[in-house]
Amino acid sequence: MFMDIQQHDQFLHIRFSQQYSLHYGNSEEFKTQVLENYKHGQTVILDFQKLDFIDSAGLTALISIRKKILATQGSLKIVNIGERIQKLIQITRLHRVFEIYDSLEEAIESSKEKADQSNQSYSYDVKLQVEHTESYSLIKIEQPDSLIAANCQQFRDKIKTYLQKSDIIILNFDNLCNIDSEGIATLIHLNRYVREHNKKIFLVYNNQVLTRLFKLHFLDDLFPQFQTDEEAINAAESVALRQQVSPEQTLIVPESETVSDSESEFSDIHFLSSWKKMRKPC
Repeated sequence: MFMDIQQHDQFLHIRFSQQYSLHYGNSEEFKTQVLENYKHGQTVILDFQKLDFIDSAGLTALISIRKKILATQGSLKIVNIGERIQKLIQITRLHRVFEIYDSLEEAIESSKEKADQSNQSYSYDVKLQVEHTESYSLIKIEQPDSLIAANCQQFRDKIKTYLQKSDIIILNFDNLCNIDSEGIATLIHLNRYVREHNKKIFLVYNNQVLTRLFKLHFLDDLFPQFQTDEEAINAAESVALRQQVSPEQTLIVPESETVSDSESEFSDIHFLSSWKKMRKPC
């Protein structure tokens, strides 16, 4: 494979030494060479200046490379993408997944900025919009954002605080653009937390990038998922209603006690009245 691989102090620079196509026949070899030269926690910069064509197998290889690099605290950046490949990446919405820069210099500068932020223990809060009801709490990310190392601790703590108030939380991820390895670890942690505390989290999103990302990391079964708030709210209210009419609330009359017809009729009316009250919307 015609690749020029250069190891630097702060990053690994990989580019094609001549015009090249990345496709089904060579994508696995490409992935192998990239990962063999990658060092734990390193920034990898893929220079596509001489890449003329890439098919679905090539894109899959890039996604797999990114997954393995993120899992070891590294980062992947792509530079010098041609117009044809740029359009393909936008059509597949992978521009929301990959870090893409116009030049090698921009990618290097970005790596330096992130390193400085990391050294300063940079962090920030994801802005959330919260609506509490008797049955659930609906939490939305207010503006386009990512769930990454810089904010996942704060996000996790907030969600756990809301779970102390509500047994069911609906998380709307429509404005979530990206999740890194720390963000994925946060979701896995929350999944374990709700199972241990008999709580529930429903996810709402209609985002192809997140769909692919969850499937890639085998997270699509982590939480119940819905495309709209209305679907999740209906499910939450149904669960809340079942919890209200739990087996422990069933009235058991001892066989030794006899119940008159009038008493039986009164009990039925009382139960029906209580049921109607529970059926009223909150």
